[in-house]
Amino acid sequence: MMRLSMALAAALAAVVLSAAAFVGPLAVSAVAVVVILVIAWGWPRQLGSPARISLSVTLAVVGLVSLGLTLLWGHVGLGEPEKGALGLFQPMAVVAGWGVIAAFMVQLFRGTGRPLRLESTVATMGGVMIVVMTSGWAALAQWNAMPLAPILLLSIGATVALVSLLGLTPWMQGRPGTLAAVLIPLSVLIAVASGLVLDAEPRKLAIAAVAALASSTLVALTAATAPSAKPRPEDRPVATTLRPRRAGFALAMAPVGAAGVIGHVILALLG
Repeated sequence: MMRLSMALAAALAAVVLSAAAFVGPLAVSAVAVVVILVIAWGWPRQLGSPARISLSVTLAVVGLVSLGLTLLWGHVGLGEPEKGALGLFQPMAVVAGWGVIAAFMVQLFRGTGRPLRLESTVATMGGVMIVVMTSGWAALAQWNAMPLAPILLLSIGATVALVSLLGLTPWMQGRPGTLAAVLIPLSVLIAVASGLVLDAEPRKLAIAAVAALASSTLVALTAATAPSAKPRPEDRPVATTLRPRRAGFALAMAPVGAAGVIGHVILALLG
């Protein structure tokens, strides 16, 4: 189950990532490395996958390579500068593809007849997508001088932080209706407040509201799918790690990392 410490960690990570993105790519990358490593270490353990060390190493390598290429792309003649922020999707897509291949290769090396091969493969592919999406924060930071970037960074960071403090707490688990009723209006209010702070025009306010709503949806999905303290009769038991408290931090960090790509997509298409 999610704990208050996990919600606090997710909120802190969102605030630090957003603030670091205002500073620049290197600053946000230093924070993103920590987020990627936390996700990589805990993701296989939280999902009860065998071969946890191999899968953690796979996720860590994929995430760090994606982050590194996102920083280098366009600066060493690899990218297409004329595409602007949109060009930074190229390294993410390439690394995501190789990460999926690596997920299958790990299971092939485990050998035929090993338990939970399919479940481990699917879980690893999900983890690959999340660590790659975390590179979106570095992409955002590289284009933080664009007019739309400040309100995106502020609204996404504030939304993920505040929504995590509410949605990733134990008393909100198993209550999807309450979660939606609270998080949807809260995310819009945060976006409007961010726009008022930055004196943004109506168009930017609307875009920020969409970004905030999408970011809060990531947190809500995490809260809705996290192991609950009160399992339902239809829930299938999952062989999670013997240290669920530590592994649970990976689940809490997942929407924080993935929120970076939301800002990147919006900035690339509408900025």
